[in-house]
Amino acid sequence: MRKITLILSCICILFYSCENKPKVVEKSREMLKAKIMEMEDSILLIKDNTEDKNSDMRGIKNIELINRLTAYYTAFPKDEYAADCLFKLHMKLTELNAHEKALGYGDTLLLNFPNYKNKDIILESMGSTYDVLVEPRDTSKIRYYYSLLLKEKNLPKEKREDIVNRLKHIDLDFFAYIQLNDKEVSR
Repeated sequence: MRKITLILSCICILFYSCENKPKVVEKSREMLKAKIMEMEDSILLIKDNTEDKNSDMRGIKNIELINRLTAYYTAFPKDEYAADCLFKLHMKLTELNAHEKALGYGDTLLLNFPNYKNKDIILESMGSTYDVLVEPRDTSKIRYYYSLLLKEKNLPKEKREDIVNRLKHIDLDFFAYIQLNDKEVSR
């Protein structure tokens, strides 16, 4: 009798846990999204308020946004919104001059979501980060990301020409390249 009660109890618990799990997961997914949007709105309000522009609160809120984006990606790594989280992490960390971490999230995005809707933006950001912000400058990485960017079909003609020209003068650092372009334009 005890064995039957124990078996029935285990079966009931199993059915109960299986039945409720999708609701809990979906609820936490939506809750995390809401918390991310709430923090993004909060940061925008601080940016709009000129008195608080250089506030420590903005830094704290940026860190909290990074934590929330990371939590979502960690909890739901295959979810479509996780790709947006990786994109936002890359952009926010670039803004905060945490370039190595930003590049890591950019690479993760490109690897896990190769058809991401803003792939051209992330590729350009990755290439320009290696071109301008990372020391020592790694021309192989610059060439890699800009070459991938050139393969994008929706790239505007003018941007494509700029990237091709940049790759022709990859030996020059970005500032020397700008000076070269200024000289060519003034001729």
